[in-house]
Amino acid sequence: MRERIKRLMPKPLIELYKGIRYGFITVFFYLFRIFPIRKNRIVLMNVWGFGDNVKYVTEELISRKKPYELIFICNRPENVTISKSVKVKKTNTLSAIYSLATAKLWVECNRKEGYIKKRKNQYYIQLWHGGFALKKIEGDCEDYLGETYIKRAKKDSLMTDLYVSNSTYCTKMYRRAFWFTGEIAEWGSPRMDLLLSTNDNLKNQIKSRLGIDKTKKIVLYAPTYRSSEDLSVYELHYDVLCSELSKRFGGEFIAMERLHPLVREQSTQLKKLGNRIDASSYKDMYELMLIADVLITDYSNTMFEFSLMNRPVFLYAKDYKNYMKERGFYFDFPTLPFPIAYTEDELNDKIRFYEDSEQEKVKRFLSELEVKETGAASIKVADRIEQVVKRAYKKK
Repeated sequence: MRERIKRLMPKPLIELYKGIRYGFITVFFYLFRIFPIRKNRIVLMNVWGFGDNVKYVTEELISRKKPYELIFICNRPENVTISKSVKVKKTNTLSAIYSLATAKLWVECNRKEGYIKKRKNQYYIQLWHGGFALKKIEGDCEDYLGETYIKRAKKDSLMTDLYVSNSTYCTKMYRRAFWFTGEIAEWGSPRMDLLLSTNDNLKNQIKSRLGIDKTKKIVLYAPTYRSSEDLSVYELHYDVLCSELSKRFGGEFIAMERLHPLVREQSTQLKKLGNRIDASSYKDMYELMLIADVLITDYSNTMFEFSLMNRPVFLYAKDYKNYMKERGFYFDFPTLPFPIAYTEDELNDKIRFYEDSEQEKVKRFLSELEVKETGAASIKVADRIEQVVKRAYKKK
């Protein structure tokens, strides 16, 4: 109801409302700082919901059954299914900002709001949400992101005590792009722990939730977000695609489509080009990657993460020239170690003539980045959290 009212309001009124609300929240956040810090209170945040790196750290903390007060904050708590031992709160509510103001630890994978300021005895772990990046980020594309966001990002980095990286490459990127001089631990990405596991029962459970027969093979199409309103860049003829994949890799393939959160509301406007499962609203992208046999993406960092499972990745970059001008890349796109197609016909050809030796090129590429994924990142982050809490109780 609230979102509907906002859509009907004139833009000046919406901006006025936002300004008043922001001021109100800021005042209360600073008032809440008079309350003592709770040594066992841990706030975990991901605005998009219960997913990404924060999800797996939360689950590791739950499994340890320590006397922590775990609080998870996101934009839509009504969509979160989680253990009853975790309190779920909505972003920017009084309850959420009180929790932030009084928690011993913050664990995050996005940037915090500009009004948030860490207290002297609080500890902040930044897990980030990108890992390997193809698209330039933060300090490496300041003009693209704008002055307001960059100011907020710099403030967030200044508050951070620990960044968690998955490689030597990412550590260097974080130092530069995040203006960060503090501790960076090369423990891997907690969300990758799932992809590096060998849990066949979990795979079958996920397939069952999606109504997929466990004998079927899956191609996951996961394009990234564009600021352009041209939806044709996301369209694929799925029946033809699955036919070509079945011929090349054997078995019966079905297609699964996963659109970026900023695009999924427009999914009904896409042309229905063959049969596919719309998984855009599925809560955890990494569970979808776990059950997929093949990934098709464009400029998303999921290409690197998926390839760590030693499974085929194809890049379908219909709008490469325009996208390159808009954002800029860290790597020379045409030289990436994945089959790249700029048209659908070319994509089908790349599948048809795919050779197993392609995987060797990917392995060499990842080796040069000095990847540190071991499948135990969540454990290492939870260990650090435990150490911080123990130290807090030892202090008088």
